[in-house]
Order: sequence, then structure tokens, then C-alpha cells
Amino acid sequence: MSSAGVGVAADLAVDFEKRRAGRVDAGDLVTENLAALDAAGVTAATVTDGAQRRQVLRTVAAGCGATAFALGAALAAGRAEAVLHHAAVQLGLAERAYAVAVERVRQAGDVARQPGPQFAVARMRGSLDTMTALLDRQAGRAVGEDAAALAEACTAGLFLAAEAEAVVSAAYDLVAGDAEGATRIGQLWHDLKASPAPVSGALARELVGKAAFGIDPDETPRWV
Repeated sequence: MSSAGVGVAADLAVDFEKRRAGRVDAGDLVTENLAALDAAGVTAATVTDGAQRRQVLRTVAAGCGATAFALGAALAAGRAEAVLHHAAVQLGLAERAYAVAVERVRQAGDVARQPGPQFAVARMRGSLDTMTALLDRQAGRAVGEDAAALAEACTAGLFLAAEAEAVVSAAYDLVAGDAEGATRIGQLWHDLKASPAPVSGALARELVGKAAFGIDPDETPRWV
């Protein structure tokens, strides 16, 4: 899929967001959204490049995180890729929360001239850039389906999970007095927390830690 294909996903994401208006849970919209993506050619057969898959997932997440998580699971060829896809969706949700917060604050007049919002946005921007760089780097290292590859993917997964929550939470704080903005960011928070990771946080930390110490994760006994 070319960059034009990512544009198709972006157009659909706009529609997904509009249809989600007024609903906390995406519910049956996920099935409909996945069908729309399939009809538009956004499938595992057409989106074969890893970087493009992650970009598509970030793009779709802006419209409906629940749909993006489901798509990421469908596109993943193994556990390492599933972890990377999950992290990409979390990044996409954080990016959308940031964009919504910035736009709503801009519309609030002199609020944007105050130091608090400016400092908060600066921290969010730094987090997003760091998340993007780490995801790209770890995706290049998480090659294959062995324990080492999974540990590399989990390094990104652990960091992005925490940072995405921090960004969406900060975005919500920025628009707390804005009902429309708070509702949209509330949807993003719901999606962020409603979909379990392919590898639990505890197991991810174990895999990353054992990889650092050179311990085989399949070794028994598991702990001393």
C-alpha cells in the first residue's frame, strides 16, 4: 500500500470519528468500520510493509481506537508484531488527544497565552516524538518470533503504554472545562484502556529484564 493508501485510511478515520459522536463505547461500529477498511483495500494482503502498517494503525486510531486495535490484531503475523501494532494504536490515540487539546485551547482565546497550557503541550509534544522514535527503532530490532525479538517489541510496548496514558490524561486536563473537547478525549481514554495488550505488562517486564540479564525466559525454574 502506498502513501495514497494511508490517505484512504485517514479519510475513513474522519468518518469513523463522526459516527462515534456521542458514544463512549464503539460497540457494533467496530465491525462496520473493519468492513469499510476491507472494502477500501486496507487488508493484510495489501498493507505488507511493517512501517506502513503501523502508520495505518496510528491513522485509524484517530477515528476509532477500538477499530484500530482490532485491525492491528488482524494484521499481526506474530506476538512481536502484535505488540508493536498495539503500541502504534496507543501512539495514534495519544496523537489524536494532543491534536484535539491543542485545537480546543486555540479556540479558547487567551488560554493559549498562559504558561500552564504551553508547558503542558510542550511536554506532550516531547512525549509523542520520543514514542515515535522508540517505536520505529524497536520495530527494526524486533525481527523474527524468538524471545529476543519479543523482548525488543515489549521494550517499546511498555514505554508507549505509560506515555500514551500520560499524554491523553494531560490532554483531558487541558480541556476539562470544555464539554465537547472533554467528551472526545474521554472516548480516546476509554479506547486506550479498554483493549488489553497482547502481552501483559508483568510478562513484558519479565521478558525485557531477562533479555537484559541474558536469561532464557523458558528456563526452569522460572524464579529463584
